[in-house]
Amino acid sequence: MMNKSDIAIIGGGIIGTVIAREAVKQYPQANISLIERNLCGAGSSFYSAGVHFPRGISERVRAMSRFSHDYYQPFLDNGAPFYSLPMELVTGKAHWEETCRNYLPAAGFTPSESMNSLIHLSPDDGQVVLRGKGAHYADVFALIQKWLPALRPSVAVSEGLRVTALHSRSGGYDVALSDGTVQAASQVILAPGPWLAEPAWRERIAGLGIRVKKIVAVHIASKPEPGAPLTIFHDEDAFLVPCHSRGHWLFSYTCQEWDVLPGETGPLQARDLAAARELLRRYAPALAGEIRDGRVFCDAYSPSREPVITRLDEHLIFAGGANGSGYRLAPAIAADVIHLLTQTAF
Repeated sequence: MMNKSDIAIIGGGIIGTVIAREAVKQYPQANISLIERNLCGAGSSFYSAGVHFPRGISERVRAMSRFSHDYYQPFLDNGAPFYSLPMELVTGKAHWEETCRNYLPAAGFTPSESMNSLIHLSPDDGQVVLRGKGAHYADVFALIQKWLPALRPSVAVSEGLRVTALHSRSGGYDVALSDGTVQAASQVILAPGPWLAEPAWRERIAGLGIRVKKIVAVHIASKPEPGAPLTIFHDEDAFLVPCHSRGHWLFSYTCQEWDVLPGETGPLQARDLAAARELLRRYAPALAGEIRDGRVFCDAYSPSREPVITRLDEHLIFAGGANGSGYRLAPAIAADVIHLLTQTAF
């Protein structure tokens, strides 16, 4: 059985979903399909903390962060699954001005005391707290489910189907699926998240140098108070977020386990919990003592730590390697994909 589409988006996580939303706006008459091996949003997007704050490691990423910040702002007033947060930054006193250059001016950082009464900094530890603004978090899976009903009249959503092969042909690709059907697409957009090793595209993207890293975020069995802030521990590349919608804190820290495969990263190990407790104990001993469980997943990281949005050939675009910032940068990634599409007739 052969189906035809103008644009086939492979990957129904937050990046693929936002690309679909923007493709419909740009090409309202096009035949667009969204193909997901599970339920849309059930991969790394499901486990994501969904935290947004106005930061970028480079001028390009800061511009992407600014674009995404503006994209999400109109949704925040509507409440769930978006939750606005106060924000504070903990960093070394000796380099706090340099640290602030990694953030957008909109963050408006000013020296302050911590808004979290459970965080304790010693006067001698060389740290400073900066209060800012522009943060929120979202239930990313719930957000995707909220957007899907509006997409379905314009997008052919295929869930539970794995792409088994991509066959190049004149004018596009034949996308072979696990149910035996084939979609003929003029333009294919790969947004596979950490599923980089799939035979259908593994060789095509190998030259991008993207690797998959384990991510650990632990849950803290203590209900955050109303108005509790997002606290970013900049020098440790970690953050503490009050998950009001779930009734607990979440602490995400950097794990250095590389070249893992999706589905083989969990469950939590004793060493994961121990590493989280050791780091958080420096700042919030009471919260560190309440770490009991959490989530383990993985994501794709690029060599430059900037998202990769590139044409692999005339009919194939890759969008990913978002370095754990898929939610935060998805709107800007989608805009770059649309820009590439507008340069090619189909």
